[in-house]
Amino acid sequence: MPNLYTKSKAIVLLILILVIAIFFRFYKITEIPPGLYPDEATNGVNALDALSAGKFKVFYPENNGREGLFMNIQALSVKVFGAQPWALRIVSGVFGTLTVLGLFLLTRLLWSNKIAMLASYLMAVSFWPVNFSRIGFRAIMLPFILVWAFYFLWKGLIDKKLSWLAIAGLIYGVGFHTYISWRLSPLFLVLFFLILLFNREYKKRFVIKSGFIFLLFALIAASPLLIYYLKNPADFLGRAAQVSIFNSPAPVKALTESVIKTLSMFNIYGDGNWRHNLSGRPELFWPIGLGFLIGFITIVRHRMSYKSIFLIGWLLIMLLPNFLAPEGAPHALRALGAMPAVFIFSALGLNAIYKKIQRHFNRALLEPKNDPWFNQIKRIKKELGLLAVLLLILIGVWEGKTYFVVWGDKLEVMNNFEQRLVDIGNYLKNLPPDTKKIVVVNEYGSIIKNVSIQAQPIMFLNHADPSITYIKGEDLSALADNLENTIIIPTKTDSEIINKLTQKYPRAHLADYISFKALKIK
Repeated sequence: MPNLYTKSKAIVLLILILVIAIFFRFYKITEIPPGLYPDEATNGVNALDALSAGKFKVFYPENNGREGLFMNIQALSVKVFGAQPWALRIVSGVFGTLTVLGLFLLTRLLWSNKIAMLASYLMAVSFWPVNFSRIGFRAIMLPFILVWAFYFLWKGLIDKKLSWLAIAGLIYGVGFHTYISWRLSPLFLVLFFLILLFNREYKKRFVIKSGFIFLLFALIAASPLLIYYLKNPADFLGRAAQVSIFNSPAPVKALTESVIKTLSMFNIYGDGNWRHNLSGRPELFWPIGLGFLIGFITIVRHRMSYKSIFLIGWLLIMLLPNFLAPEGAPHALRALGAMPAVFIFSALGLNAIYKKIQRHFNRALLEPKNDPWFNQIKRIKKELGLLAVLLLILIGVWEGKTYFVVWGDKLEVMNNFEQRLVDIGNYLKNLPPDTKKIVVVNEYGSIIKNVSIQAQPIMFLNHADPSITYIKGEDLSALADNLENTIIIPTKTDSEIINKLTQKYPRAHLADYISFKALKIK
């Protein structure tokens, strides 16, 4: 890439990249994504319950169990901004932006300013990280913790300062409070420290002391959750046991298919879930995907350094959650731990392509000057840096259009984020306070507070409203016959339930809204 990286220019470019990252993560955050997925809403209800009770948990057992740190931070956001979907999502935006900064610092430490700028820019604009930085899922904390923990880890090893390693351990230990995929990351750290023992640059005594300091402070940070798991071992297994590959009748076949699908998600066929992706689109825009392949091949073919082994190990170990949980493969969310490594590979690959083209032109310019192509080649070489910058701008524009225009305008996205449940929640919130409200949750899903999880978006938007009653679809017969000044709304429009309600309350008026129907009893 062009040699623009003096210290002052590097600072300006880094600030520009962070501004771009902020734009991509917060622009139209109140509109895109639409709706509020029940998993997000469950986080919000837990956050509101924690605020109401003044009790923040290290683990919330509802909805297959979730580590509590992210929900507790969301609670602070909701306290400031109110119970709005975007109040849950801006927390992800903050972590997503800080991940871009952390990736720059880590990559600069191990490679160069050029590679760091390129990797952080690609993460700033790419659909994959942008999308999860705008959804209220706790998994977005995983890449954030990894880049910062690894930055201080390497800084401690390079500077030979145990204080940096203590900070790295603390940050790493916090990772156990983020997302279930984190549990496989210790395998990577154990292998990494074992390899360091054979590095002549480091004395074995220093490596052992470094590993001990790192482990000690990691355990301190992780201890609240570890103590909880000791008291509640069933919660430790939870979701991991449900999606494990060992539940498959043919584990070897399932593992093979899962590995193939996961490794092809970057360049061939990506996550098919509309919440996670423009369904089926490769996770990397093709120039970035090409850079990823070239970067990986370049790292593997050349003499392996410790930072190369580190990068490959990071990628493969953090893809293990995808390999070992074939449900929904390829699964972009479970692969978030590998995401920073992917963009480092992409930056290395694109830089290698640029250097190869540059060398080709340099060789061509060694030909006799009377060659008719000489002046043309010289002119193109002079503009090569500008062309590279234009390509990066094109990548940013394309990815922005893909997210904000193409994906953000899809009906499938609106439906997958359950916009209708938000419509119902807002409708109920704007009714007069003396109106009785009954929500018939006639959908199947995880049971939370005695009804299906689909009630959670409505509960989040109306958390302080005691006039709302939630019932299951099969409990319609329990409703009183003489209801007055009441609104009854099924979460999912169903002709059978509507017929039962209109027969039971023949004088009621059935109002047909765009995404739902409401029975109004006066």
